[in-house]
Amino acid sequence: MSRYPSSEQLVDLFNWASPGMVVTDADGAVVLANKAATELLGHKAAAGSDLAGVLGIDDYDALLKAGVPVENRAATFANADFPSGYANVGFGEVDGRTYGFWALRPVTTHPTPSPAPGEGTSSAQAWIDRVDRPSGSYTPVGADAVPFIQAYYDTCPVAIHLIEEDGTVAHANWKDIALVGASEQPDTYVGHHIRRIYADQDVVEDFLGRWGEDAPIIDFRADFLNKGQRVPVVIFSTAKVENDKLRNTRCFVFSDSHPDRERDKVKALDLSF
Repeated sequence: MSRYPSSEQLVDLFNWASPGMVVTDADGAVVLANKAATELLGHKAAAGSDLAGVLGIDDYDALLKAGVPVENRAATFANADFPSGYANVGFGEVDGRTYGFWALRPVTTHPTPSPAPGEGTSSAQAWIDRVDRPSGSYTPVGADAVPFIQAYYDTCPVAIHLIEEDGTVAHANWKDIALVGASEQPDTYVGHHIRRIYADQDVVEDFLGRWGEDAPIIDFRADFLNKGQRVPVVIFSTAKVENDKLRNTRCFVFSDSHPDRERDKVKALDLSF
């Protein structure tokens, strides 16, 4: 099995992922930003912008010097509807040069899917609507960005996995494999059905149907399993669907910044229905 998703999958993952994905140079200047990042940051996502300054992170130099992955740093965004959230960053090399690899997660009012019919329009749904909307100001990256996306996959401290139509985990990055306790034996996870890592089976069964319908799962709090222990996570997941067939998911899973919060529910778990 390939270490990475295909080049086509990596390009699709970067362009249309639901969290912001940004690559910066050693000085913290933006090199690449995906569609979600441009929605969060507007013109401040342009090449050359000082990303740490934009996010309100004032100790970037110390982070760079330490060189270790950082998760769930509070961040500010330029989007008035989504002004705050969290940033994860890891540092690595491409062609011998140091880069920062960032994942930006907006905070929403309540997730999608949501089981409660009286909650009104979810801001999580509003977020993915913004990511999916056409934009003449965003130019998708192409194959020349693949080395940077591979480094992102290897370096950024956010769990990434791609699930196939039958629910098999086709690809998972280092963080995803570590999150479910499979670092020593990745093949006990990769190549197997995704349901085995979810603590609540009703949740994953609901998700399996949504992925096939190209229905997003945004800012959803769930529990993964790591050697039998629950691990609180926040899920941002969309799907690539062609000709009514699921090609693969684009699943980003963050360690929960608020692990004590109640886990979100799907309709199958809400007894009021």
